Amino acid sequence: MANSHGLTSRIVKKQAASRKMAKNKKAAYQVYIGNENPQTRKNQSYKARKHYMENKQNFPKKKLGTKNPQSLMDQGILDERWFFKTGKKKNFITWSMVDTKWLDFYGMPR
Repeated sequence: MANSHGLTSRIVKKQAASRKMAKNKKAAYQVYIGNENPQTRKNQSYKARKHYMENKQNFPKKKLGTKNPQSLMDQGILDERWFFKTGKKKNFITWSMVDTKWLDFYGMPR
């Protein structure tokens, strides 16, 4: 039986992708033993908790290719007011939801 572990194929695929992209291959297969929320511990099996933590720790972080705002604008990541176009409407200069004039992404005072 292919799916004898009882997990859906989409979860298994995510786990495999996470382990494939992991920097430290040995650490990807290590057992997670740590302080967790007791409610979570009761509601999830040990295997599920272990796989969740492995995936969370090993998934690569998103990084910008450069810190230069002009080149990020040329790549289409920032708009003309230095807000990120995708994801959270955060400003690249202030690193908050408002720009230097205290206006948000839509030009409204916050």
